[in-house]
Amino acid sequence: MDGKSGSQGSWLLCRAGVHLCALPLAHVLEVMRPLPVEPLAEAPAFLRGISVIRGAPVPVLDLGRLLGQVKSDPARLVTVRIGERMLALAVAQVLAVRREDEVGAHSAVPLLREAAQETVSSIGALDSQALLFLEGLRLVAQSVPT
Repeated sequence: MDGKSGSQGSWLLCRAGVHLCALPLAHVLEVMRPLPVEPLAEAPAFLRGISVIRGAPVPVLDLGRLLGQVKSDPARLVTVRIGERMLALAVAQVLAVRREDEVGAHSAVPLLREAAQETVSSIGALDSQALLFLEGLRLVAQSVPT
């Protein structure tokens, strides 16, 4: 635990399309089955719409589409707290919670971060699969209407 951003604590591993992703567990509020979503006119493809979660309207982002997938088939919602905001991430599968020492080394990949709209903070490997670390969701949260 060296004090760098994201270098401490645990990660929630999930699958978004073909991507294996790690979300900082400190930001995760809840994992649930998908709820009804009200689409928004002229929203970007990754914004599925708004869902009412625990009595409040929450933007629902399709994590697979956010990472560039053309087609996505989410089966779970992961609610996350990003600063003062709550977002729901639609993912295909929630796999496990892993400690920092279980996910191995990861390093920043600037080109990938640009391609993934600044959501991927670093990339690593887990069981010979690429693992995308998603700490930059705060940048996406700022651009999503509530």
